[in-house]
Amino acid sequence: MLSPIEVYYDGWCPLCTALRARLERLDWLGRLQWRSIREEGTAAALGVPMARLEQRMHVRHPQTGIVVDGIWAVAAVAARLPALAPLWPVVAGAAAAGLGQPMYDYIAARRAIVPVGQCADQQCQIHHQRE
Repeated sequence: MLSPIEVYYDGWCPLCTALRARLERLDWLGRLQWRSIREEGTAAALGVPMARLEQRMHVRHPQTGIVVDGIWAVAAVAARLPALAPLWPVVAGAAAAGLGQPMYDYIAARRAIVPVGQCADQQCQIHHQRE
């Protein structure tokens, strides 16, 4: 049986929060523990610079302390959810072939960021990650 993992996602990203909600519904066995990178002290506790956390989803394996990111984080999540387990070989295969990470980075770089609680006078521009 696979142990639970900590999933670090961007709580200011509508795409990320919607994906979290969908995955939580599939997490029948309680194998995913969600942490928003926007919570105070998260980056320091994980030991990953905020700039890297903003670029890719990260997963930490609490038993080993190993941290993976991007497409490998997606593979770790897929492996722990029975409904997504059949996708694991496809995701891991794409990652191993060098195709998965560029696809992940392409999508992640184009997601919107809405800084909840950080806008003055209830006016806020939606920021897009671009690199």
